[in-house]
Amino acid sequence: MTTNLPKAAKLVSEDRRSAAPAGVEAVFAELLAEVLRVDRVSADSHFFDDLGADSLVMAHFCARVRKRGNLPSVSMRDIYRHPTIRSLAAALADVASTPAKPPVSAAIEAPTPTSTREYVLCGALQGLFYLAYSYVAVLAIEEGYNWVSAGSSAVGIYLRLVLASSAAFLVVCLVPIAAKWVLIGRWKPQRIRLWSLAYLRFWIVKTLVRSSPAARLFFGTPLYVFYLRALGAKIGPSVVIFSRRVPVCSDLLTIGAGAVIRKEAIFNCYRAQAGRIEIG
Repeated sequence: MTTNLPKAAKLVSEDRRSAAPAGVEAVFAELLAEVLRVDRVSADSHFFDDLGADSLVMAHFCARVRKRGNLPSVSMRDIYRHPTIRSLAAALADVASTPAKPPVSAAIEAPTPTSTREYVLCGALQGLFYLAYSYVAVLAIEEGYNWVSAGSSAVGIYLRLVLASSAAFLVVCLVPIAAKWVLIGRWKPQRIRLWSLAYLRFWIVKTLVRSSPAARLFFGTPLYVFYLRALGAKIGPSVVIFSRRVPVCSDLLTIGAGAVIRKEAIFNCYRAQAGRIEIG
């Protein structure tokens, strides 16, 4: 009789493993039905093709799942990899049953060496850039004021003011685009040492791009998508971007059609690490 005990225990264990995904399936289906505002959803229905959901709806579903403490966490990557309730529950059950590997201590990279001379030179050039940019801006404002004041009547002054303001806004939006293509061309995966001349060019473009009014006023509109495309980003049709973090290395950014980027998303396309800027 004792020889049958291991088999029985094995069967009980298998039954529990098969029951767990079924319970998760039912809860997932219930939550998704609430998000979609329907009575029920099939466990084998495709989220996008059959149920007509989009990335924003599925992000809402993921948030609802995370609020349930007894459910495995679901990310948008899981949604795209397993686009049905059944496959999603099975995949998360497999992940939960896999024993966690012990953490591996990350190797600490030695910082890229820089010299005091480079540091001082880069700082001086950054200061000169600020002074030159401010000087040009003051000259442009003065010329614009003189031109507007030369109007012969109140209506003429008003029309000139509107034209001057529109031209100034357009120029300030176009300067970062022109600077990016002149100073950088196309961004490529690379490592830039801090305080080098390559870093100075990177810093100038980053400063101009993130200070552009187009990067602050057009969030969530097609104009913002057009602005990023002008900077070199590859963005498909019907994309909506709510994130306020403007990508600097835009040539390395690719967004598929119909995607919705939420305001919490960060996609700089670069990172600072160990005394260098890693692009890509």
